Amino acid sequence: LSLLFILPKLAGQETTLKPYGLKSGIIEYSYSGDKVGKGTLYFDDYGMKSAMYTDAVEDGEKRKGWVVTYGDYQYLWDPDHSDEGLKLKNPIITWIAESSKGDIESFTESMYSKMGFTKATDETFLGKPCKVMEGKMGKVLTWNGILMLLEMKIMGIGSHQEVTKIQTNIPVDAKYFVLPKDIKFSEMPGMF
Repeated sequence: LSLLFILPKLAGQETTLKPYGLKSGIIEYSYSGDKVGKGTLYFDDYGMKSAMYTDAVEDGEKRKGWVVTYGDYQYLWDPDHSDEGLKLKNPIITWIAESSKGDIESFTESMYSKMGFTKATDETFLGKPCKVMEGKMGKVLTWNGILMLLEMKIMGIGSHQEVTKIQTNIPVDAKYFVLPKDIKFSEMPGMF
């Protein structure tokens, strides 16, 4: 459910999309509940280039991986098995195009509304004024389109993700958005 870092360029959109209200950033997350570990999101060009690294244990298995998104595609690979990866048409493109005004704030609201969440009173988290969506399954806080806190409980299984460190409008090394040349990316059919 932490799909908010998966941000494409909208097909056919004339104007420049700015998924985040900030030019660049490095955001560190901690996970607890069904997935335990940490992750780091690197983004530039207002989120048009993003890379998410995750190092966590889920269902008793250690899982490491990168998801790099730009344009209409996502590229996924495990650095410990770096000879092959997956390439897929970004599943979020249609969602954003159909359910928003082309910005991540309206997309986020629409996505969580479909899950039974409604707008709640804004809250402050790590000193940032966050928009809040709440529902029977939990609560989500976002700031400038960035996921700050996610608490979910689905079928009795809890999931918690929160920002532990945030740096914004700083230079982000372009190396995070470069795909390894030695990986063969197999095309995966769309998930949605």
